[in-house]
Amino acid sequence: MSNEFGRLPLLAARTFGAGKVLFMGTDGAWRWRKGVEDKYHYRFWGQVVRWMAYQRNMAKGETMRLYYSPEQPQVRQTVALKCNVMETSGEPLAAGDVLARIVAPSGKAQTVRFASTGEEWGEFTASFTPEEAGRHELKLSCKQTAATLDAAMFVQGAEIERIGRAARPEVLAEIARVTRGQVIEPARLQKVIQSLAALPEPPPDIRRLQLWSHPATVAVMVVLLGVFWTARKVIGLI
Repeated sequence: MSNEFGRLPLLAARTFGAGKVLFMGTDGAWRWRKGVEDKYHYRFWGQVVRWMAYQRNMAKGETMRLYYSPEQPQVRQTVALKCNVMETSGEPLAAGDVLARIVAPSGKAQTVRFASTGEEWGEFTASFTPEEAGRHELKLSCKQTAATLDAAMFVQGAEIERIGRAARPEVLAEIARVTRGQVIEPARLQKVIQSLAALPEPPPDIRRLQLWSHPATVAVMVVLLGVFWTARKVIGLI
């Protein structure tokens, strides 16, 4: 179905705050019980409840909870940190100074300051970009409640080109020899252009068109037979 704004969604989901929102544009899920009882109906709604309630925690304490996204961060990928901070009385902290000290595997430390989202009490967000792969130690603290929380996060490494290391021409020459290529120095780049210009033209590509199995042939035959039948009908031969 569509309206003036486009096609109407049947199922839509997104994250909001610390939770998830699900919209289902039909109220006929109960019809899935026909002939199979609750096999598919309960399975669907059970999976919906588990998916919406799932939230991986990095660490959880009495007055603090810390989680992150994505769940498997990589080097130089921005990681979104979220935390929920409660007061000692159990009420959500409306505003406060929440900091996280992050120690990389090499020992390099940095401090990240969390900011209140303003939408939900007790929810604070921050982000940081890891530059090293491995286990990162995090220490979350709040000045107003004097509470702390220790957590750890493992950052996956990414294959990158190493900078500052000299090239190995003998290895490149061996690769060129095995692959039947050539090694050309940067000062002789003009030779590459000349070699490309001297390449022979590629052989012509022969494409065969099957006329008897082509849809146009069938259409022409149908039209001719229709004209022939109409002509015989007009002159009274049918």
